[in-house]
Amino acid sequence: MSEKVAVIGGGIAGVGAAWSLHRGGYEVELFEKGPALGGNAKTFRWTTENGHADSPLLVVAWPQMYYHNYELLLRELGVGITTLPISYFVQTPDGHFCQDGQTSIARRFSREFRRWKRLVAFVSRINDFFLPRKTHESLYHFSYFNPLNLIPLYWLARLFGISKAFWDTIFVPIHCASFITTTMKSVPAVILPLLESIVPLEEPTQMGTWVGAPRQVFDKMTEPFAGHVHVDHEITSVKRVGARYAISDKHGRTYQADKVIFACDASATLDALESPSWLQRVLLGNTRYVDDIDPTFSKFVIHSDATVLPEKHRARILSGFNTYSEIDQAGALECTFVISAQNPSTKDAGVPMLVTFNSRKAIDKVQQRIDLPHSVHAVSLRNLIIMSMSRYLQGKDGLYYCSTFTTPEGAHDLSFMSGLVAAQAVGAPYPFSTDNRNAVADFRLMQKMMLRAGDRTA
Repeated sequence: MSEKVAVIGGGIAGVGAAWSLHRGGYEVELFEKGPALGGNAKTFRWTTENGHADSPLLVVAWPQMYYHNYELLLRELGVGITTLPISYFVQTPDGHFCQDGQTSIARRFSREFRRWKRLVAFVSRINDFFLPRKTHESLYHFSYFNPLNLIPLYWLARLFGISKAFWDTIFVPIHCASFITTTMKSVPAVILPLLESIVPLEEPTQMGTWVGAPRQVFDKMTEPFAGHVHVDHEITSVKRVGARYAISDKHGRTYQADKVIFACDASATLDALESPSWLQRVLLGNTRYVDDIDPTFSKFVIHSDATVLPEKHRARILSGFNTYSEIDQAGALECTFVISAQNPSTKDAGVPMLVTFNSRKAIDKVQQRIDLPHSVHAVSLRNLIIMSMSRYLQGKDGLYYCSTFTTPEGAHDLSFMSGLVAAQAVGAPYPFSTDNRNAVADFRLMQKMMLRAGDRTA
């Protein structure tokens, strides 16, 4: 009989782990507390004039130069990949900023944009000193000895002569969509070149997106073991009974497994453990998510009310911008994802498709109101330390861990890779061909982040 592994959590980390384990010959039981798989890569079905249209909701695109393994997955599944233009529009009480260099706010901050470029170059030189042998573009290059891990980007920017006004008017409104928070003063300076390569402040960019909606990815990954996928199963207890684990959900349903991979958030993991060790309590109990420190993105409204956009620029935003951020007189920020703008799955649906966070005004034409899942990892020194220590939990007593708290931040490829590494730690082989050197290099770098040296395979 093959070994049975329970995977708790149906986001891309958990589904990635279960998919890799099943391919490796393991019997898998996958548990998700919600009604559908997907985690933050949700698919939403919009009501339109001619029926309905499916679209991504929170995870809408990715930087293709970094997502080597995720794109291998999509190609293996037969999911089409296309490009999506990415651009940002910021409205302030003093005017608006967009990435064309022509607005009064862009001209006002022109000197600070030049300082910003010097800051990016400085951080790049420091990073290259500590990681001089980079062979490819990667999210996974990381040195524990780099002092910029300890220095917040905000304070380094201030030392370079960049004002708080620039930070609040330009940096935060543009990057709040990436971090799903407006509280970014603890973001370590080390990640600045990565941020600027993905979302440059001064110019639009392009990213990859699905041909279709992300639901198809999860459906195709789990199709070979669909009978072992359990949604609406919130796991409340994982208890060692003899040589196996007894797993119970909140409705009293029980299952048995030889090993367990936790792919849910840290607090849910800690709550499910019957007798957590002191290290589990320290690491899992101190992991922070963005809604722990900033409620701005904790609730959102899915709607088709274009009046949330300024009338003067409404048509332009609906046709050409992916994110609209509005700062009011008190400094509060409202953010709207313009899902229908330019996305090939939705741009011809005929209705505005908008997702508004921290709404400051009444919204009509509401399709749904949702609380953000407690799973978006806060990027901070504290969480980087927890990530580096989580390797000492892996495999102990047959328990493994993946998802965002085992990674530097919550990018989709990082979460997917954490699932592959957890599956490999159990015993599943790397699931792709080794011909793609960049993908293999990323996998090995992720192993170094998540596992002790003796637990890694070649």
